Amino acid sequence: MKKIFVTGNVGRDPESRYAPNGESFVTFSLAVTTGPKDNQKTDWLEISCNGRTAETVQKWVKKGSKLLIEGTPSANAYINKEGKAVASLRVSASNIEFIGSRERSEEAGAPDGSYDQAPGNEPAPAMQQSGFNAPGPSLQADDIPF
Repeated sequence: MKKIFVTGNVGRDPESRYAPNGESFVTFSLAVTTGPKDNQKTDWLEISCNGRTAETVQKWVKKGSKLLIEGTPSANAYINKEGKAVASLRVSASNIEFIGSRERSEEAGAPDGSYDQAPGNEPAPAMQQSGFNAPGPSLQADDIPF
């Protein structure tokens, strides 16, 4: 099984697309920066998701959002319009989480992810059902089997 976890900033607002079979999905780019501050390198990944996760991404994710993406990677190589060989890395997201400060997430339009369990502070129902999580702990004490 191939699985990848990446964190980065959304480079462009999510765009709805349709597969040849009519299924809708959402794509967006993610900038992943690595290396020390004086010698950083940024790689651009193409992220795609479908179903309820895609609906939630379309609603909450904006350019600049800082996300943690879990998914399956695939490498693609093709010849672009200028005749040059191009390689890209696409991640089919199975789980997406907002990361970073609460203020930044709210500025980007993210839901309240404080998870302080006070009434009214639960994440949106679509986020709970789709595998798309707001920032905060993902495990509760009752979830640990020992």
